[in-house]
Amino acid sequence: MSPPFARERHALDGCRLRPLEESDHHAMAAALAGIDPWAGLGYGPETLERYLGRDDGALVRFAVEHGDDGRAGILAVRSPWLRGPYVELLAIFPAHQGHGLGQAVMDWTAGQAAVVSANLWACVSAFNTAARRFYAAQGFAEVAPLADLVAPGQAEILLRRRLG
Repeated sequence: MSPPFARERHALDGCRLRPLEESDHHAMAAALAGIDPWAGLGYGPETLERYLGRDDGALVRFAVEHGDDGRAGILAVRSPWLRGPYVELLAIFPAHQGHGLGQAVMDWTAGQAAVVSANLWACVSAFNTAARRFYAAQGFAEVAPLADLVAPGQAEILLRRRLG
């Protein structure tokens, strides 16, 4: 059995995860920079590309693939992190939304996290109401606002999903 969040390919319900490759960074960063919350927070493609390529042994990054289109989104999970893994980034690109990919990715992530912890964590920008609804539907509870964490004048909301 693979360890949780193994950097390998994973078949999910309706999509696939594969380790993010250097050749993904430019296109993925450009896609992220064009959607909220990254657009609303002023993150440009260069900053996001550096984040995607940064060496970080505790951060596992996956491309989400759907159908023949290839890059449908991205998942980045930090583990270990406090008292359970942390979903540092989850994005399903607009053309692929509404097909259950986010739920499939979150179900897989929660299953992986449950192997090592009773908690799964995430943050969401307070202004990102669609993401707040998504995470609530996935069983996350809003734990605490974090003012000025990512950008001055903006709040992030720490979320926790209890597992098991």
